[in-house]
Amino acid sequence: MTPAEGISRFGFRDWYERELIEGHAYFVTCILSLILTAACVEQLDWRGPLDQLGMTLFALVLGAALCVGALQRYSFLLARAECFGAQSNCTTCKTYGVLQVVGAGLTDGHASILGRADNTWIGVRCKKCGYEWRIDNR
Repeated sequence: MTPAEGISRFGFRDWYERELIEGHAYFVTCILSLILTAACVEQLDWRGPLDQLGMTLFALVLGAALCVGALQRYSFLLARAECFGAQSNCTTCKTYGVLQVVGAGLTDGHASILGRADNTWIGVRCKKCGYEWRIDNR
């Protein structure tokens, strides 16, 4: 779901909260996989049986890859939520997050780190006063 779809469906404040909760779930996954990686490093025994060494190395690589992937996703979600959050104040009536999506699009046509298209701009309208502005995802 793109940010424009999420904001339209849930409202800005609920979308923002969901983004932060999802991001912190990835952060917890990163910490747990880091613990798995540290435990595997501690269990490495180069003189032991090869099958046990292979399983430990496999778990070590899997934990490290999961840690890096979860950390990237966490930082992406947090940066995107903060970028949209910083631009969601109506300049006319000074309300925060009370907005309606009127349009969205891609300016450069590139996929995000998610591997699919992500909104690079969203046209919004304040529900309180009707002022329209554009939120850029940069």
